[in-house]
This record gives sequence, structure tokens and C-alpha cells, in this order.
Amino acid sequence: MMLRGNLATRPFYNERVVALLLALVATIALALTVTNVTRLLQLSSRRSELRQQIAADEAAAARIRQSAAGIQKGVDRSALAQLAGSAQEANLLIDQRTFSWTTLLTLIEGAIPMNVHLTSITPEFKKGDIIITMMLVGKEAEAVTNFMNTLEAGGAFYDTVASSIGATEEGFDRVTLKTFYLPPAPAKAAKSGEGETR
Repeated sequence: MMLRGNLATRPFYNERVVALLLALVATIALALTVTNVTRLLQLSSRRSELRQQIAADEAAAARIRQSAAGIQKGVDRSALAQLAGSAQEANLLIDQRTFSWTTLLTLIEGAIPMNVHLTSITPEFKKGDIIITMMLVGKEAEAVTNFMNTLEAGGAFYDTVASSIGATEEGFDRVTLKTFYLPPAPAKAAKSGEGETR
């Protein structure tokens, strides 16, 4: 008795192609594994370097803080306060010596109207600011307002405030005027003086 079968119904596998595909997949997997391991080692090394740098920076910061604390302990607070007061006094004297009365009075003379009279003027130097206090006598409140506006329009005076302090026996208003003063540059003041001379 003879067995008969149809060989065409049996599946046909090319074992060489399958082996090549498996080898290719294995090679790709191996390459990816090597790449990942290399990258992981690089990241781990970089992390160690960063940790060492952070530790060094923290140690340096601690040394600086300790040094600053030592310096602060060695500073004599009373001597430092006295030195600051002396410096402030020296700056005040410098401001007073460089203050030009001529420039100030020229600016006021150019702005004051005929019916307002200046009775006194006092400069005050505070933290780099110059505050001018003027005592005025005026016939009308409007004249004092015009004087204030003219002063500020020139650019050398700002934040001007007026307060009435009563009236004279003749019935004129007595006014205190306070204004911040910013002296003009010497060249500008010289030019304005030349213009007035002509």
C-alpha cells in the first residue's frame, strides 16, 4: 500500500531568510542596547560631575558667609556711624560751597512779577536735594500763582508749594513758598547771563 499526499498543501519556509531576519533583529537590539548603556554611563558621569560642582560651590559659599560674618564682627559700628555722619557733613559743606547765589537770584529776578516782593530766601540741603524757602508779600493771590508757574516753567524749580501766613498792616498777603531747586548747568547759566547783558 502506497501513501499519497499532496506536497503543495504543506507550508514552505525559507529557513535562510528567517535566520537572516532574526540575526538582523538581534543586531538592531544589540546596537540599541549598546547605545542606551553608553548614554546611561555618560549621564551618570555627568551627574557625578554636577554633584561634585554643587558640593564645591556650597563649600565656597559657606566659606564666604563665614568670612563675611567675621568681617562684620570686626567692624566698629559706632566708628562706622561717625564716619557716615562726617561724610554727610562734608557733602553738605561741598554743596553749600558750590551753590551759586548769583544764578539763583538771577532766575528768581527773571520770574518775579512787579506786584510781588521777596522779603527773605533760605536754601536747605537735604540728601542731595536743594529746597528753597521764600517769604513773599503780594497784592493778589493770582500774582503769587503766576510767579510759581513762571518759576517751574523755567525748568530749574519743581514741586512748588505756597502757603499763606497772614496779611501785612497794609493788607498785602504774606506767603511762604517752598520749592525744589535744580541748578542749571554752568554753560547754560553763562549763556543766559550773556543774553541778559546784551
